[in-house]
Amino acid sequence: MKAGNREFSKKEIALIQEIVELFPALSRKEIARTICENFNWKNEANNLKIISCLKLLNKLHEIGKIKLPPLRNTNVVHKMEKTKKYDISNKIEIQSSVENHNVSLKLISDHKDINNWNDLVDRYHYLGYKKNFGLHLKYYIFIEEVEYPIGCMSYEASSTYQLKCRDDLIGWNKKQRESKLNWIINNNRFLIFPWVNIKNLASKSLHLAFLRLPDDWFFKFNYKPVLLETYVDPSKFNGTIYKASNWQKIGQTSGIYSRKNNQRLLPKDVYIKPIVKNYIDVLLDHTHPIQTNSSKNNLQKCIDLLLLNKRELNLWETIQLKIALICKRVDENEMSRNRKINALTMLLAIYRITYTKNFESYSSALCELLDNANNYGIKLSFEETISASSFCDARKNFPAKAFKQIGQDIIELYEQKNIDKQNEYLWKGRRVFAVDGSKVNLPRKTIEDKHGGYKLPCSHAFYPQGLISCLYRLKSRIAYDYSLVNTMNEQQEAIKHLKILKTEDVVVYDRGYISYPLLYKHDEHRIDAIFRLKKQSFKIIDNFIKNDSKDIIADIVPSQKSYSNIKKKYNFINDRKSIKMRLMKYKIKDKEYYLGTTILDNEITIQDYAQVYHARWGHEEFYKSLKHQLKAIEFHGKTEVFIQQEIYAGFNIMTLNRIMSNNIEEKFIENNEEDLDDPFQRKRKVNFKHQMDELYRTVEALIAGDSETQKNELAKGTLRSKRQSYKTRKNRAYPRKSHRHVNKWQKL
Repeated sequence: MKAGNREFSKKEIALIQEIVELFPALSRKEIARTICENFNWKNEANNLKIISCLKLLNKLHEIGKIKLPPLRNTNVVHKMEKTKKYDISNKIEIQSSVENHNVSLKLISDHKDINNWNDLVDRYHYLGYKKNFGLHLKYYIFIEEVEYPIGCMSYEASSTYQLKCRDDLIGWNKKQRESKLNWIINNNRFLIFPWVNIKNLASKSLHLAFLRLPDDWFFKFNYKPVLLETYVDPSKFNGTIYKASNWQKIGQTSGIYSRKNNQRLLPKDVYIKPIVKNYIDVLLDHTHPIQTNSSKNNLQKCIDLLLLNKRELNLWETIQLKIALICKRVDENEMSRNRKINALTMLLAIYRITYTKNFESYSSALCELLDNANNYGIKLSFEETISASSFCDARKNFPAKAFKQIGQDIIELYEQKNIDKQNEYLWKGRRVFAVDGSKVNLPRKTIEDKHGGYKLPCSHAFYPQGLISCLYRLKSRIAYDYSLVNTMNEQQEAIKHLKILKTEDVVVYDRGYISYPLLYKHDEHRIDAIFRLKKQSFKIIDNFIKNDSKDIIADIVPSQKSYSNIKKKYNFINDRKSIKMRLMKYKIKDKEYYLGTTILDNEITIQDYAQVYHARWGHEEFYKSLKHQLKAIEFHGKTEVFIQQEIYAGFNIMTLNRIMSNNIEEKFIENNEEDLDDPFQRKRKVNFKHQMDELYRTVEALIAGDSETQKNELAKGTLRSKRQSYKTRKNRAYPRKSHRHVNKWQKL
C-alpha cells in the first residue's frame, strides 16, 4: 500500500495494526504521531508527516484492516480577530519609479506578522487568502521611505501533481515526479497594494525574491529548489511582470472543474524560471544542481559549511554566518558587476580603514589587510594589493546600509544567544536607552547637493557639519540605531529612533530634547521617557523650577498658539491632548538638577532616576571612544556614501567590542564579584581601549576565519582582557582642564 510517496510492506502494515490495537485510548492524531515516530516518517523540513499518516489510517480503516477509535468532539475554534497592526487602508497613494526607492524583502517568521500577512492578502488579493499546506515561505515587500509594507508574496512547494506542459518539458516518469516534485516551488500569491503605483516595482520584487529564495529555503528546509513556477489568469492579467523578470511561458493548465459553481474554469498560463541551469537533469535524477551564477567562491563554501552545522554554532560563528549572508546578497545585487573585489573583502577593508587615521593611505591599509588575511589563512578576492583608484571605484557600489543591517543582526543574535542573562540588563524590569546627537565636521565636498547637501554652521566656517544621532542602550552599552543626517534637528531624529523600540521601554534625554512632538510620539507608542528639564520649554516647568516643590505630577500641554505652529511641522499630531509627567528636583554638590518622566510609579524614587540620568553619561563616553580612540571621524572618503560607510563601520566595531567586554564582565559576576549599589555600574570592568586594540589585531579572524582560528583568537583575547581589567572607582571627579601644549598655529 502507498501513502505520501511511500510504499508500505506487509510487515509495516502488520506493525501499524499492532500499534492501533496496543493504544486504543489514543486519538487518531496521536496514533498517527506514534506511527510516524516509529517509522521515522518525516518531510524535508524534518517534521512528522502526520496528515499523510492519517490518510493511510483512514484507507486501512475503510478496507477493514484496522479499527480506528471514533472521532472525538473538538472545541470550536473561534476565528481569530483580525489584527490592526498593519491597518494601512487609508494610506495615501504612492506614485514613483523603482529607481527612486530602495526595495527590500522581509521574510515572515513571527506569528503576529503571519496573521497580518494573511489578513492583508485576504483583503487585497483577488483570490483572497488560502491556507498553505506543506513547505512554504512568506515575504513582505518594503521600501525604505515607508514604515509599513507595500506588498506581499509567498512561495510553496508545488502541489500540482500533473501539469501536462511542465511534465512534457521535463520528461519525467511517475516515480521521478513523486521523488522530485517538491524541488519545484510555486509562487502562489503576489500582491502589490492598490494604492502603490511604483513603476517596475513588481519585476524588481520578483528578482529580489529569485536571488534570496534558494538560500532562505535551504536555511529553513535543508534543501535548495531548482525551478520556480506560477499560474496567471489570462482573463485578468497578461503576465507582464513575470515576462519582465525573465520568466518563460510554457503553456496552459487544462482548467479545473469548480464544484461550487458547477462549471469548468478557464485554463491559466503557466510560467517557469529555472534557479539552476541543469534543472531538468536534476529533476530526472541524472546529476547534481549547477548554480546559474559563477562557480562557488570561498565565501559560498564558508556559508554552506556554517549552514550545515547551524544548530551547533556559538554566538561568534552565528555572527560570522550573518555577515557572510549579507555580503553574499551585496555581491549578487549592488556589486554584481565588480570583478576585482567582493563584498566580504570590501567589508574587511573598510573596517581596517576605520581603525586607521586619515593620513594612512589606502595602499597601507590594504597591505595590512592582506598580511593579516594571509596569516589567518583567509582567502581575499585579490592576492596582491590593488590600486587605490580600483578600490575607490569598487567602494562606490558597497551600500552603507549593509553596515546598519549587520549591526541590527548582531544585536538580535546577541540577545537570542544570551536570553538567560537579559534580566541583568534591565532596570525595574525595563530596557533603558539614551538618545543623543553629536556634530561632526565633514569634508568640504559634502556641501554639494549630489554629495549630501550638508550646510556650514556659520558664514565664516570652512567645513560643513553633519549630525550623528544614536540610540544607545545604557546597561549593555550598545548602540541599537544610528544615522548621519544633514539637518541639526535632534528631536526629529529621536522620533525616528522610536520605531525600533518596544512598549514600556525607557529613553533618557538630556536638555534640549524635551518638546511636545517627542512627548506625543512617546505617548502614542507607549514608550516612557526621562528628560532633563530646561527653562523656557513649558510654562508649568518654568513654575516648577522657580518654586520650592520637589516632586509633583503635572499635565504637559502646549498653548493654543504653540499647538498651531507644532501641527504645521508635525502632521502626525492629531489632537491637543495633555500628557502627564512627574517633575522632580535633586541636588549634587550644590548643583540642582531638574528631571521629568512619563513614568508615574511612586515606588521608583528620585534617587533611582538620578542614577539613570547619571548613567546617560555612558553615551557621551561612547561618542568619545568613537571619535578619539577609534578615529572613526577622521574620514578617508570625501563623499557622503564613503563617510556613512566609515561611521557605520565604526558603530559595528564598537558593538563587537562591547559584546566581547560584556561576556568577560559577566564572568566576573559569576565569580561572586557583586555589583555596586549603582545598578548601572559593575565592580570590575574591562579596559575598553585595550579591547579595541585587541579587535584591531584579530578582526579578520573573527569575521572571516575558520572555526578553530576564531576559537583560538577569542580565547587569547579573553585572557588578555581579563588581565587588563580594573576595579571601578566610585565618585571620581577631576576639574575639566586641559594641560595640552598649544602651538602658535593652533592659537590662530
